[in-house]
Amino acid sequence: MFGFFKRRAQKKEEKKQEAKAGNINEWSFQRFCGFYGDRVFKDERFMDKINIITECVRDKKMERLDEISEKAGCTVEETVMKIRYLKNKRVLDDIYIDRINRLVKKCTEDDAQILEKYYTMLYNDHFSIREMAIRVPNFYNKPLPIIEEDVFKDIKYLYEKCIINGIKLDESRKEIIYYTIEKKKKAEIYATVNCPKCGALVDVVKKSNSRCEYCGSIVEDTYS
Repeated sequence: MFGFFKRRAQKKEEKKQEAKAGNINEWSFQRFCGFYGDRVFKDERFMDKINIITECVRDKKMERLDEISEKAGCTVEETVMKIRYLKNKRVLDDIYIDRINRLVKKCTEDDAQILEKYYTMLYNDHFSIREMAIRVPNFYNKPLPIIEEDVFKDIKYLYEKCIINGIKLDESRKEIIYYTIEKKKKAEIYATVNCPKCGALVDVVKKSNSRCEYCGSIVEDTYS
């Protein structure tokens, strides 16, 4: 029924092993949250929470965010971000998050078809809305601006249901902002390090220092 997901199911165990090998870590989670404007601090139970959430969602197929959060010892919002992070790492299947009813649900077949339509363009090529519009089938000979609007609506739909991750949408410009591209740009100028006092991530100009916006401590780039 879910042919798209079945074709990718073979990679699940591989991704599970990657998580065990250290591909999942607190520092990358902090950077991922920062991309969405959320600041998180060091947590001694980070990997415990990640493992519990993974087990609840992937293995036990639990759907209620409240129950998952209680088992992991997280707030609901923290659980949502960790699920999004695990989805971005391809540890979890393509599920959607129903924030209103606080549920984690398997994508519908219709959702899977929409995702499959854009999957390569989003995750492999990092195309803009216009680049996608040029490449999607145009059976009705629609003008390009109309196709662009249709594409944007599809991407917005997938984004708001948290089916896709690692992107943000600029709705005024109708642009996609990609986490991997922004991370690469930032890495050319900044070093991202943990504040030695409070543990927050701080972007420091390479071979320089900055002040932590949370505790005011001086943070130095000691890695460049």
